[in-house]
Amino acid sequence: MLNLLARLDVVQRKTIYIVLFVTAAIPFLVPIRMPLYIWKETRNAFTITSKRQPKKVVAICSNWVPGSQSENWAQYEAIVAQCMITDTPFIVFAMDADPMAPQFAEAINLRQARRYGRVYGRDWVNLGLTRGAPLTMGAIGRSVKAVFQSDFQHTPTQDFEKLPLMKDIRDVRDFSCLWVVDYQPDSNWVVFLDPTTKLPVLFACAGIVSTGYYPYISSGQLKGMMVGTRGAAEYEELLRQTFGKAFDDSGMRGQKLLVPLAFGHLVIIFFVIAGNVGMVAKRRQKAVETQYGGRRP
Repeated sequence: MLNLLARLDVVQRKTIYIVLFVTAAIPFLVPIRMPLYIWKETRNAFTITSKRQPKKVVAICSNWVPGSQSENWAQYEAIVAQCMITDTPFIVFAMDADPMAPQFAEAINLRQARRYGRVYGRDWVNLGLTRGAPLTMGAIGRSVKAVFQSDFQHTPTQDFEKLPLMKDIRDVRDFSCLWVVDYQPDSNWVVFLDPTTKLPVLFACAGIVSTGYYPYISSGQLKGMMVGTRGAAEYEELLRQTFGKAFDDSGMRGQKLLVPLAFGHLVIIFFVIAGNVGMVAKRRQKAVETQYGGRRP
């Protein structure tokens, strides 16, 4: 038995990779849905976004690009789906991001719009990319149209015939909340956009950087947060619970990616434990052999 356990100390890397690959692939072949505990910061963000206020829009700073799409894509799509299901208008823009960020966001906007019958210019507007944070954050808070004089398709934001949504959007007082979707959102949004701190600010970030934002959650400066793939899966579950069959979850990535991620974590934990058991067994085996003069008992 001791000899068998000692072999766990020399498991080849290729064996670990093969087991990890097969285990992570299973949920893509066989649909599996995990029970979810929904964290408070996710539920708070969902509740705030759900509060539709007349003549106000949800503002979304979408900075995600392919490098962070494994987590940010699912987060952003869940927010857009919620807005479109509830007929909540929103504006989206990118701040100091990759020039491709507005196009990635718009691809999601169009896909969700086809599902729920929403129209560009009336239900949402993509304002494109701007730079100059944190000063530009404050400028957006004072006058949206002064910073964004046209949308990402070069339609003037003063053209209310093509962009009727922009007619009533002047400054931060016309936002119901601000979402910042980025691998590592800029904490300057908490201060510069609305110095009065009346506007709820919500972050959607990568799991690995989330710990740095919990002090803002505790202080109340951040009203909610979606953390990584897990947060996106929780948000999708809230959409299912709230809207039932009205929520079309086909193609949504949160729950779909969470299960392989969880399976992969279980495999890693198993091999960490197995490796330590093998190491202890090997040391014990050597001690026994030394005790019997190099002979096994």
